[in-house]
Amino acid sequence: MSKCDKQTVSVIHALLMNRFPKAFPKDYDQIKPLKIGIHADLVRHLPEIDATLLRRALANHTTRDGYLLALIHHRGNHRYDLHGNVVGAVTPEERAEAIRRLDASTQRGQAKAERVRTHQAREEKRKKQREIERRNREAKAARKAAHELKMREIVAHKEALEAQGINVETRGERKRRLIREAAERAARRAPAAPASTPLQPRPEVPQSQNPAPQHPDLRLKPKTEPPQIAVAFKKRRRVVPPTGEDPSLNS
Repeated sequence: MSKCDKQTVSVIHALLMNRFPKAFPKDYDQIKPLKIGIHADLVRHLPEIDATLLRRALANHTTRDGYLLALIHHRGNHRYDLHGNVVGAVTPEERAEAIRRLDASTQRGQAKAERVRTHQAREEKRKKQREIERRNREAKAARKAAHELKMREIVAHKEALEAQGINVETRGERKRRLIREAAERAARRAPAAPASTPLQPRPEVPQSQNPAPQHPDLRLKPKTEPPQIAVAFKKRRRVVPPTGEDPSLNS
């Protein structure tokens, strides 16, 4: 349904509330169950309106949560015609179908409300982000304007000094000049280097006399002698007879 058709259906629904206030009350709490086949009565009473638009306006009324609540909770379970007369009753099956449709409508409403809350939170976050970006742009523009104003002041001051014959150097030029002057002072303070004498060739050392290179990390350990075993020698005593004879001579 296009936007134009929706507006037309809304206009027809307002017309029905004005022509048949007992069947289409303006008060949401006064909605009543309508008779089965009331669309034919509407076509008969309003022949100048297209039947399709009348059906859509009727569906716009009967699909509202208030109408479903009337089918479920209306006193007496009666149905009414265009003039408010009782012409039928609401069956248990119709009441159960109304309960099912009301639950589905409630779930759709809750899902839509959640989507709306999510959308609003997202839009609020985007709004804050856009506000922060706007402030940053303004602060950047202000800093840029202040820098340009300062540069113009510097240029004007430099031009005024040059007009008076004063040489103006930039910060980089002043830095390079100070470095150059410091190098010149250091060169003046440094003593003159003595004249270099020609290098004498080193005498060649025979290959046999060159000591073997030693690695600085090597640690030469002194040679250790094996431990000496102490041996005790006992002197053998010789027995001399009292006669003064050598017993080895007699043997």
